[in-house]
Amino acid sequence: MTKVELTRFRIKKGKEEKAQEWMDFLNDHHTDTVATMAGEKMYVESVFKEKNPDGYTYFYWCSVQGEGGNAVEESESYIDKKHLEYWDECIDMEYKPVDMELEESLVAPAVEKVIKEK
Repeated sequence: MTKVELTRFRIKKGKEEKAQEWMDFLNDHHTDTVATMAGEKMYVESVFKEKNPDGYTYFYWCSVQGEGGNAVEESESYIDKKHLEYWDECIDMEYKPVDMELEESLVAPAVEKVIKEK
């Protein structure tokens, strides 16, 4: 079964530049970052940024993932290790992440076929 998620995480005050550095790192290492997705059975992963009027910056993580993938914490990839370092430094764990409720998910038949083959 494919899992589609959207979750909001808050960036710690004063870590906004570091959080941008994190996203720049992932984008600058796009090929290696995408290569980590197969082991996680991650098909799509997108991050959106919101500068909220409450004075905080939020990242919204949107993902489409299959079952039985490896946890990012178990990865030996330098990308995943660096990703977790940034996560620990930037994500405000005093703020409870907000999981959005999925109302509808449309997947083109050609894409769904490829996912099911994996």
